[in-house]
Amino acid sequence: MRIAFVVLTLALLAGVVIGREKPAEALVQEARPQEARSIDLSRLARQDEPAPAADPFAQRSFGGPAVAKAAAAARPEAPLLPFRYMGKLLEGDRQEVLLLRGDDSFSVVAGDKLGPDYRLDKVTATTLTFTYLPLKTKQTLEIPR
Repeated sequence: MRIAFVVLTLALLAGVVIGREKPAEALVQEARPQEARSIDLSRLARQDEPAPAADPFAQRSFGGPAVAKAAAAARPEAPLLPFRYMGKLLEGDRQEVLLLRGDDSFSVVAGDKLGPDYRLDKVTATTLTFTYLPLKTKQTLEIPR
């Protein structure tokens, strides 16, 4: 009798569990996605921002017109003259100028190159005129009296 009671109890419990399960058709219907809803994309566009430029890689200035003008005005400049005037040697019409650059000394006349960067163009009683060759910029060095 006890065995019959245990079997009957298990059968009743199995019936309750099976009764609570949903049929497979109901599960399949729930798993199906609902119909797609249409989305109004015009609401996503912001009205206060301008449309992007045609060329996304075009150069832009984020600093405003003042920064753009300053950047356009900034051109490469010749460095300060590295020479110090030491004196002149006069031999007839020929004027040699003695110059120092760091530990190097030069004895040059107008037209001579001083390394790859400078050329002495003109010697007057008060100034020496050099050309910075990479930028073809004129620079002057005043001769102390």
